Formats: sequence, structure tokens, C-alpha cells
Amino acid sequence: MIALLDSGPGVVVNLVELENEVKAPLVVKSTFHMHLHGGLFEDTCTIKLFHSGTLDKCSYNTSNPLIIIIHGWTMNGKMEEWVFKLASALKTRLEHVNVLIIDWRPLAFQPYPTAAKNTRQVGLDVANLLKWLEETANLSMEKVHLIGYSLGAHAAGFAGSHFGKAQKLGRITGLDPAGPNFEGVPASDRLSPDDGKYVDAIHTFAKSSIGLAVGIRQPVGHTDFYPNGGYFQPGCHVTDIYNNVYQYGLEGVPKTIKCAHQRAVHLFIDSLLNTDRQMTAYRCRDDRAFDQGLCLDCRKDRCNTLGYDVRKVYIGGISKGFYLKTSSETPFKVFHYQIKMLVMNLMEQVKASVSIALIGSEGESQYIPITLSLEHPGNKTYSSLIAVSSVLGKLQAVRLRLAGEEAWSSWWRRVTTIMGRGGGADTELILTKIRLKSGESQEKIWFCGETAAVTHLKPSEEQEFVHCQQARKKKRSSRNDQETVHG
Repeated sequence: MIALLDSGPGVVVNLVELENEVKAPLVVKSTFHMHLHGGLFEDTCTIKLFHSGTLDKCSYNTSNPLIIIIHGWTMNGKMEEWVFKLASALKTRLEHVNVLIIDWRPLAFQPYPTAAKNTRQVGLDVANLLKWLEETANLSMEKVHLIGYSLGAHAAGFAGSHFGKAQKLGRITGLDPAGPNFEGVPASDRLSPDDGKYVDAIHTFAKSSIGLAVGIRQPVGHTDFYPNGGYFQPGCHVTDIYNNVYQYGLEGVPKTIKCAHQRAVHLFIDSLLNTDRQMTAYRCRDDRAFDQGLCLDCRKDRCNTLGYDVRKVYIGGISKGFYLKTSSETPFKVFHYQIKMLVMNLMEQVKASVSIALIGSEGESQYIPITLSLEHPGNKTYSSLIAVSSVLGKLQAVRLRLAGEEAWSSWWRRVTTIMGRGGGADTELILTKIRLKSGESQEKIWFCGETAAVTHLKPSEEQEFVHCQQARKKKRSSRNDQETVHG
């Protein structure tokens, strides 16, 4: 026997009869809202748990999959704009889908530790909703996708934990899952791969230059993405906090933090709307190795697509994150290239005094500063990563440029020549070849100096390198011309 009581807005009490005939109240503290159109909360349609008539009223289609959006902690009690942008993007991209927004603001508009504890209640609310839809609307748990932001990511995990192995939720996506109170705790106390058939997470503000950590750093899914290392996001600068405080008062502090924290949301929205600009990420042991360009390999599921179109692959063994660079605004996709240089006269890492420009059949990049990190001491191979936002087409040439004498001399003590000469003549880079590998196409191309086997690059100087095959032809042609003249 089940009795239904209505205890006011936001609270539904369902009396469940237990085996010993003692009735325990099932209290639901969240509310559920169907997104139909528009960008305002007033445009949504409320679905009342245990009131099946509201499903028809809100045009719930039992044939469509279900996506549920779960917001995070709130400092002002308002439903944030990104919720409706995400809901609209889902409807635009998928069309035939039920999109529900979970409103748990009364539980989220609390001191953070309290709101963090309340995520368990929210997870229970969502689980009860899903079980009711399973009974009432014949919903298959495989057709359920929970998308949770910040604290909402852990709430999604708690919802998934209420389902056994036989009926796990199809997918859970954590958008920069919250770190405080969740970092380092057991899997049962946070979002984890155990909570769904496939769990993916995007980490965008796990740490910062001032030690701030809003998002969680540790892996929490089957696939964890770390755009721009998982902390610094292009266009989001901590120094902006002063301008934001001046303009918005104390609201400027969360506004600054939200830029990087909410970037995970906007990356996901971007993946829904810019289907021709999908972002590729690469499996790597850490962001330092990725920045050296050592991880642009797509063999054996070593790369994946960030966002809605993620490939659901399960990699056993020690968890490794997927790394990528992004631009500062939508479309966020960039093209990754590993620069590998055979340099004859460097012994240590070179920082920021070398710049490179790529020339392709469809355009060329601006000069980009690079850091040369020693990859193989034996053959003096140095490696670096660059990211280019524009489409270059087929790579045709590479230009290198050194900083001026003043910048160069500040780190020249790190540079030595194999000839052991001193003085100003040593302040140069001596290169033989440059190799570029495209992460997106996996193509590798070698570039050589146009006129000689070895290129001497001096401060404030620019040199162009072309396909080695093309360079060899030019050199042979030049030698033949010389022989003809001397003959």
C-alpha cells in the first residue's frame, strides 16, 4: 500500500509500506522541470513526481532518451544562464530528446559544506524520479544521460549509485566536478566510474597560479579530460579579479572564478553546436609531457573526442587523463602539432626565445613562442607542442625566429657549441632538420633548410624550412648550376 501526500512546493512525500508495516516517508526536496523552449526558468514545465498527468502536460515523449541537467552550488539562489544554453544546445543538436532540469536551489543556496552534503539528497531525488519514470513511462536506464556541473556532478554520481550493475545509467558527464570536500575521498563518496555504464569528466579549474582549487584534480570517470592542463583556461585570468570587483563589487570574485570553472560547460555546449570542429584530446601521463608534444598518438585508443561525441572506450590499468589545448572562445577547437628539432648545440631546455610560424596551403599561423625540451640526449632531439586555431591545410613550410640579442643573452649560458668556440659567434642555433607531426591528421613531415644541410640561426634572424625532399632538389639544382659556371 502506497499513500501520496502533497506537502507544499518542492516537497513530495510518498509513504512506502515496509515489510513490518511501518510506513517511512520518502521526501523529495528537488523539483523537476521539462525544457521545451526559451531561456528563462518560467519557460519550463514542471513534472511532479508520482503525478503521471504532468508527463503528458509537459510533452514528455516516452520514445525519446532522457537527459537531465543538474546545476551546482549557488551563491545568489538564481538559476544560472548556462543551464538554459546547455538545454537549448541539446535540443538543437538532438531534437528528439527529453531534457529535464533539476532545481535543487533550496539545498544549494547554503554554506558550501552544507550544500556539498546535500548532494546525496539530490542524488536520491534523481534516482527516485528515474525509478518512477521506469515504472510509469517504461524508461530504460540505458537511455539516461545525467550531466552535472560542479557539485551537481557528484549529485549525478550519487544518483547513479542507486542502480545495480544490471540497470546502470547509460552515461554520466561531470562538468568540472567540485574539488573541496571530494578530492581524495573514497569512490563511494564522490562521482566515480562505478556510477554509470560510461562516466566522462571535463576538468577546467582543478588548480590555479594562486593555489585556488574549485574543481577536482583526480580522475573520476572512465575518461577524464584536462583542457589546457585542467587549470589555466585561455581568456580567464586571475588578475581580472580586480577589474571584476571594481565593476561588480563582491560579485566580481565568483565571476572571475566561474570563468575557468564554467569553461567545462561551454566546451560541452561547443561540442554540441560545432559538430564540424570537434575537439581531439590525447592520452598522456601529465600536462608537462603533453606540453612537450610527446603524446600526439592516436593508436590503441590514445585519443578521444571531448564533449557529447566522446568515444566510449574503456582503458584498463593505471588511469591516464586526456589532454588538449583550446582557444579562448567558441569555437574552442585548435590544431595540435609536435615540433621536433635536431639541434646540434643545445644542452638544456630553451625557453620562450624561439618562435615558430607554420605555412600551409590554406593559410599560415602567427609566430608562436615555444619551449624546446630535450627529448633524446643521444641525438640532440628537442620537442615542443604548439596549438593553432586556424585551419592551415597541407603544411608547406616552417619559419623559425630567434629573439634579439638582449633576450637571447639572458639564457645563453645554457647554450654551448660542439666546437667549443666563445664570443658572439656562439649565440646561434645550429639545426639540421625539423619534424612536424599533426595530432589531428597523425601526419609527419620533415623540413630542412633550403640551401644547406645545416642551418645557423642567429638572434633577430628568421629562417625558412621547406619539405626535405624539396630542399634536396634545390640543393642539387644549386650544385649543378655551380658546376656549370665553373666548368
